[in-house]
Amino acid sequence: MEITAGQDVFNFQAFVLGSFVLILCILIQAFFVMVVTSKGKQALISFTSQHQNVRAQLVFVACILTLLLSHLCQIYVWGLALNYSDIIPMAHQAMVYAGSTYTTVGFISDPLPTQWQLLSVIMAVSGLLSFGWSTAVMFILSQALFPAEK
Repeated sequence: MEITAGQDVFNFQAFVLGSFVLILCILIQAFFVMVVTSKGKQALISFTSQHQNVRAQLVFVACILTLLLSHLCQIYVWGLALNYSDIIPMAHQAMVYAGSTYTTVGFISDPLPTQWQLLSVIMAVSGLLSFGWSTAVMFILSQALFPAEK
């Protein structure tokens, strides 16, 4: 079996589609991070300085849920890209595969045609970057929630 660069090793279309969706995911993550850090951190500082610990904890939980929503939106965008491009024709399968790959859990077998498998790598990188970013934001929020622990 002969391997050709255009078909089995590197698909430029997969690279372009993956890069476009990756950039879109970064923008989605940036928006949610901006909301959480500007509104959430300000509220945390306000409530902790007034010793309203229960309210501060509720704001912290709301911030975490907001970051979770960011990841769910990004998984949805990846699933839509796979489905609308007819790479994975079944919407449910596209969404579940996107979630499995974005989270790097990999609990689903790879339904992508060989020439599109580069998307799996780009999807996983997208999830790794976004989860790392969310972790950094949660650390910043924790410092605002527990100022004496700095």
